[in-house]
Amino acid sequence: MFKKSLMALLPVALLCHAGAARAQWPERPITWIVPFSAGGPMDIVSRPVAKKMGDILGQTVIVENRTGAGGALGADYVARAKPDGYVIGIGSVGTQTIVPNVAKSAKYDPIDSFSNIGLLGRYTNVLLVGSQSSIVSVSDLVSQARQPGANVTFGSAGYGSSNHLSGELLRALTGAAMTHIPYRGSAPALTDLLAGNTTFMFDTFNTAMSRIQAGSLRPLAVTSPRRSPFLPDVPTMDEAGIGGYAAAGGELWWGVVGPAGIPQPVMDRLNAALREALAAPDVQRQLKDQYVEIWSSTPQEFSAVVRSSYQSWNKLVKDAKIEAE
Repeated sequence: MFKKSLMALLPVALLCHAGAARAQWPERPITWIVPFSAGGPMDIVSRPVAKKMGDILGQTVIVENRTGAGGALGADYVARAKPDGYVIGIGSVGTQTIVPNVAKSAKYDPIDSFSNIGLLGRYTNVLLVGSQSSIVSVSDLVSQARQPGANVTFGSAGYGSSNHLSGELLRALTGAAMTHIPYRGSAPALTDLLAGNTTFMFDTFNTAMSRIQAGSLRPLAVTSPRRSPFLPDVPTMDEAGIGGYAAAGGELWWGVVGPAGIPQPVMDRLNAALREALAAPDVQRQLKDQYVEIWSSTPQEFSAVVRSSYQSWNKLVKDAKIEAE
């Protein structure tokens, strides 16, 4: 009789032990991987969110920069980590959906290699020309690119970056002759744009806004489906006459990812901590200062966004005949 009673209690004891183990997580610091260098947009956006998540979870979240291959090396590091929730990182539409379409260096699968913990925020690219340019609208730019012998060029932060693909999408939708010139980051590309060495460029608000406000860069349109609250007087690409632009390119976003296979209770804790962090007034203020629109989600909603983004950029890469590098 005693043996039967003990056997009956055993499953309950195991469940209690498992519940206690889950309740104790995390028991040590968590590492947050940024796949680009310190001081860049993804790094600056990561730090307040990581710190706040650490406060919420009761453990330090250490931000670590692992750079290279357009973000592919850092993303691959996250994908190959032990799926226990102690290694997570920031992913973007670039690292998670664009780079896998255009870079042979991306050894990970954008769908199967990650646990999508939750979205962090939206950002947008803005189409820019120098203030000295005679181009004052998107239609001016397209008309110039269609002129015989025109040498219309656009810079980017590098091959496979979101501002590269934003330019390729404009070229694909208009059929106009435009030549891509890749740089090692946005800063040198902007320098050449300001010097008049290139015709136009797409870039993020983080790096371009100060020059827009100073009057040295002229914004023509934003890539988002709706106008940005940070430049409300600037039209979207669709409003500027490039019909279907937003639908073809989709949203630009940042999110928090981990390796595939993180246990559901740990995923639930990470997602809850992320959403609580994004709701904190000090984090919201810091992200707004970086021109980020907060976008909070469940893991399931984030996974749907990743799939949609991957399909959109995969189609663009094929339509624009961009070869993997």
